[in-house]
Amino acid sequence: MFDSSRYEVRQKVSISNKYVVYEGDEPILSAKQKKFKLKEDFRLNDHDSGEERFRVKADSVLDVSAAYDIVDSRTGERVGAVKRGAFSFAKHTYQLLGPGGSVVGRIVEDNVPMAVARRLLTTLIPFSYRIEDATSEPVGAVSEQFSLRDKYTVDVDRERIDPRLAVVGAVVIDAIEEN
Repeated sequence: MFDSSRYEVRQKVSISNKYVVYEGDEPILSAKQKKFKLKEDFRLNDHDSGEERFRVKADSVLDVSAAYDIVDSRTGERVGAVKRGAFSFAKHTYQLLGPGGSVVGRIVEDNVPMAVARRLLTTLIPFSYRIEDATSEPVGAVSEQFSLRDKYTVDVDRERIDPRLAVVGAVVIDAIEEN
């Protein structure tokens, strides 16, 4: 698990947000976000066994300022966190924090005109994000294919950023953005 540099995330049709993460053609993780929680708390489970693999929990009630901690449920190790950057209607930015809390990267919305159109017109317009390291060098991308439910690819240079942080971070962003 997490041996690749390309992953696909598919959102399943449901009242709540449900996701399946694929590595190649194999489903590796399933996630379900509970609705109407004051503080976000959701789990990503091994797709086959159902065993909890990652826990994501907001550190505050207000998601505008929350950091979403990502913990490896097997080891208790903090993989990192995702935190919304400075708020902008035109371009969303999220910080990727490493296990110690320092910024190790960012996920930045790529196309400002498309982002504005998506916010004003319809969420059916595909989104795209650039994944950067702490020095703003590109290390990957999150790109959506046109679909009624989310289906997107996460490409990551696994030598320069932890793929668990990038992939789980992309799922967290999708869930809180309610794309």
